[in-house]
Amino acid sequence: MLSPREPKRQYVYDFHNMKKEATLGKTSTGEGSSFTGERIYCGLVTKKRGTGSKPHYHPDETFNYVLQGTLKVNMDGQEFLVPKGCLLHIPPNVAHTAVATDDADAVYLVWRDIAAEKAGKPTTVEV
Repeated sequence: MLSPREPKRQYVYDFHNMKKEATLGKTSTGEGSSFTGERIYCGLVTKKRGTGSKPHYHPDETFNYVLQGTLKVNMDGQEFLVPKGCLLHIPPNVAHTAVATDDADAVYLVWRDIAAEKAGKPTTVEV
């Protein structure tokens, strides 16, 4: 139980009204809102049509759920499409790119474990 002097925890986050910023710096064109909890990073990301990421990897496991548009992904020597309503699983340390197809912007939710970040390692490494 919180004492009267302790601040209340926030449990609900409105991604649509949060500040939008680059999600992977110069590695990707993705922009959006994000929140990092105790063990998981999550965000709502938009990539404009025909734009996306340079080859990179994350030391932690990542999931992307496409809400709008389609991502064209190159990972582990394979190129494939991830359309609306599909979940992309990116295993730890697997290099990949993700680009919105030319027909529409791509909007997706991302969840990533932050164990490596908590250990002082980078969250994203360009290759």
